[in-house]
Amino acid sequence: MSAALEANGSPGGGMAPSGGLESVDLPDVFQVNVAQSARDALGLLGATRRLHGVEVALELPEDPVMARVSRRRLEQVFLLLIAHAADTATPEARTVRVVVEPPDDFGDVGPRFQVVMPGVALSEREVRSVVLSPLRVGTTHRRLARARELVDAMGGELSVERLEAGTGVVIQLPAPGLASF
Repeated sequence: MSAALEANGSPGGGMAPSGGLESVDLPDVFQVNVAQSARDALGLLGATRRLHGVEVALELPEDPVMARVSRRRLEQVFLLLIAHAADTATPEARTVRVVVEPPDDFGDVGPRFQVVMPGVALSEREVRSVVLSPLRVGTTHRRLARARELVDAMGGELSVERLEAGTGVVIQLPAPGLASF
């Protein structure tokens, strides 16, 4: 029986792992198009009917917005923030905005994006819990705290801003540095 397993390419067999599944032990830093990650996350949330009738308006630049971060972590951040916005949307304000901005031309400021949740107001205590002590966050804002942890792991910053129309969650990704001159 062991001869049959070896002939079929199991460990110890003569076959090299040329085809098949991709390793998940790849480096965690890639060149990622932030705008495409936003589109992919929105597509997944729409396909799984996770938005509960909430409309998401993407405001993306025409050119790719590149960042040196983990694609999986970035998409997870988008999924968490958009799902949180859909869950907290008020009946009067059912449109969430996702705005992606490119890095500056000199590489000093990285790309950033903002998820605007209209009609949502977080108290000062809730904001502090999300940013400083995620273990004290209630179930409503647990996704925000998890997104903050992922952003921190990527070397970025998450901040919560009070806006006239509601609340904005801003993600500042790491600066790419000088690419070429």
